Amino acid sequence: MEKRFREYIRHFEKLDYDVLSEEEIINEREGLIMEIGMLHQEMIRCLIAVMGLLMCACIFLSAALGTTSWVHYICAAVMAIAAAVLSMSYRKLGDVVKKLSVYADKLAQIRV
Repeated sequence: MEKRFREYIRHFEKLDYDVLSEEEIINEREGLIMEIGMLHQEMIRCLIAVMGLLMCACIFLSAALGTTSWVHYICAAVMAIAAAVLSMSYRKLGDVVKKLSVYADKLAQIRV
């Protein structure tokens, strides 16, 4: 998936905005808006998983504080690490959305 978006960003970097016709601008912008929407859905899925893992980490931590069991501490740490890894992928997706939004804004300005 990341490779596809890199190629998509390269496509917009190579695109010559001065020679695009009105139809090409509309088609490019519609495709770009669709890709941004798809990325937003992926970001929401990732965010839901991060929130679930953080809740699990809190539950395990509270259980560990109540019973002083090392197993609960280890499970809480594993859940927190998994949440951190997923939040990094969320951040990557956010950066891609920002880059694609810049190109959508360029296309919108050309159309006017």
